[in-house]
Amino acid sequence: MTDKLVLLLFESWADLDRAVTGLTPGDASTRRHGGSSIAWTVGHVTNMLDSWINVRFQGMPPNPVISSPDFRTGGRGDAGDWNGIWAAVLEARQTARSFLASQSGSDLERVIPYDGSIKFLRAQGLRLRYAVMRIAAHHWMHTGEIETVRSRMGHTMAASPDWGKALV
Repeated sequence: MTDKLVLLLFESWADLDRAVTGLTPGDASTRRHGGSSIAWTVGHVTNMLDSWINVRFQGMPPNPVISSPDFRTGGRGDAGDWNGIWAAVLEARQTARSFLASQSGSDLERVIPYDGSIKFLRAQGLRLRYAVMRIAAHHWMHTGEIETVRSRMGHTMAASPDWGKALV
């Protein structure tokens, strides 16, 4: 049975998917009000997923699109190929989903060495449970940002009628 924290991560993906549903490539790639484009934001959150779960925990090569340094914190916020980015997001997620769905509660306690930008993790390592929680929170934070941008564009965002059902 899939751990509830992992299901929560999958729920964050569904919420992000809902937030980008119906975007045109032009809408996704345009920067507004000095912020990052929606396409960049989606690539950015997936960069964390891919680098932490797929590369660090699974030892897989990074996704060639999502691993671009442009998607990391501090990137310019530009991303032009929405369809290519979205295809890479789905690929990175599927790779992570296959791994995470098989992890039990005790598997989530696994700790690996960490050499990334979050300094306190360098000393203690990266625990899979923390990675899943942090990635889900990161997705939700940026989902709210995307929904705000879309609202300012005049788009109507549908509420999630199924929120939390995957957890019960």
